[in-house]
Amino acid sequence: MRLALLYHQFITRGGLEGYLREFAAQLQAAGHELVLVTSRIDEPMRALAAEVRLIPPARTSRGTLSRFAEQSAALVPGLRVDAVLGFGRTWRQDFHRAGGGCHWHYSGMLPWWKRWKPKNRLELALERKLYTGGQTRHFIVNSSKVRRELAEAYQVPAGRVTVIHTAVDTDRWQPAPDLATRAALREKLGIPANTPALLFASLDHRRKGLGTLLPALAQIPEARLWVAGQSLDAWQGIIRKYGLSGRVTGLGRADLLPWYQAADWFVHPTHYDACANTVLQSMACGLPGLISAADGAVEFVREGQNGFVISDPSQVDDLSALLARVLALPEASRAICGAAARETVLPLTWEAHLGAWLQLLARA
Repeated sequence: MRLALLYHQFITRGGLEGYLREFAAQLQAAGHELVLVTSRIDEPMRALAAEVRLIPPARTSRGTLSRFAEQSAALVPGLRVDAVLGFGRTWRQDFHRAGGGCHWHYSGMLPWWKRWKPKNRLELALERKLYTGGQTRHFIVNSSKVRRELAEAYQVPAGRVTVIHTAVDTDRWQPAPDLATRAALREKLGIPANTPALLFASLDHRRKGLGTLLPALAQIPEARLWVAGQSLDAWQGIIRKYGLSGRVTGLGRADLLPWYQAADWFVHPTHYDACANTVLQSMACGLPGLISAADGAVEFVREGQNGFVISDPSQVDDLSALLARVLALPEASRAICGAAARETVLPLTWEAHLGAWLQLLARA
């Protein structure tokens, strides 16, 4: 098939961009021709395309979203392709994948002054046009949670929404080969044998719940916390306030694999996620997690068997109690939980993911 992919930036950065890079590579490897419609593209993505259609970006990011949506809608009828697949704030395509979830639902959780910011209002307007404008035939989401949110916000019928779970590269994301390797890795990373290590990974610490995790950690004196992704510069005052300066380490945008392999628990008290890649990656690495009920990935968590659910990510005392509970578990129980976590995500292969997409395209 000849397929058009619409997104305003095909670059090597971010979760959705990483997904699109691998998705495009998988499609190309399966023999499909790709037409990439975008405003920004880097060389690795350009190499995957049979054709690139560039829409000049606006001067601001907000303007680029609006301009790209309008001009891609004008381009779509003239594209000589079998199907058009959209991935961002576009409203005219055959299929659209909402990898970030339902913005209407997330926006309702923001402080009032953020809800009224121009960028947020624009995103809501573009999303409403997508789901109510009638110019997209079918929607793909990565969790059942998002399907429910679209029905609530925009009355999208269940028959127009398909859940295709995100793929996980379990060859890359895997546990340390054995206990000796894991022990050596922890020693290299400066973690004493009997000190519990927690991992938190995020590019948006406020939304992902670091504001709940830090005071909860202050009530668990023996644990250390690794924070990957966004810088901790803006959080240093809070870290000092809770006396955590010696127990919280910022990793920056590090390769997460060794940290997944060395940590004892992945802690993810997010206030909103469609289906966080980090949850699936950590499970693939045999790292059991404490996962927020506000993340669509929680549908993969079986309480006490392959992880634990944070029922309310805003409650510090509840999270602290859950941390104390899991840190008191014997190492053998933690290891069994981690092995079960990996088994849970093994079926989420790229082969299965691509197969679900192609089956949907064939029926269209």
